[in-house]
Amino acid sequence: MEHYNLNFFEKLGFFIINNFGKFICFCLVGFGAFVIDWIFFNAFYSTGIGFIFSKISSALISIVFNFNINRNFTFSARGHPVKKQMFRWVVIYFISISASVISGEMVLNYLGESILNANIAYFIGLIVAIPIAFLGSLFWAFKKH
Repeated sequence: MEHYNLNFFEKLGFFIINNFGKFICFCLVGFGAFVIDWIFFNAFYSTGIGFIFSKISSALISIVFNFNINRNFTFSARGHPVKKQMFRWVVIYFISISASVISGEMVLNYLGESILNANIAYFIGLIVAIPIAFLGSLFWAFKKH
């Protein structure tokens, strides 16, 4: 019979219970950022200003929303220097987006090219990226000192 370190599992359980609300909030903020990005992209694109400008503009608006809501609400980290938090947050999002792209590409290469497989790969990448972004935000970008 195997012997488990109950202290580790107890700590893990407490961590999950104590941060589950933050994780749900983080996911809701991310969904809100996605909706904002999508709405602004379509609004800009419908004016005829082009795909690239529309996507960059909508992404910037979405990023500002995402950072501010997560900083001020999800992680309640208003009392710390915003420049330091912003730098760390950008690093974390670069890492999580990179992990999303790499894992998604690996899944797509395995499944083969098709619209359905590309969407499966997209969501697998999202599943990989969300915990990275959440844990990085919790333990580094918005860490309470």
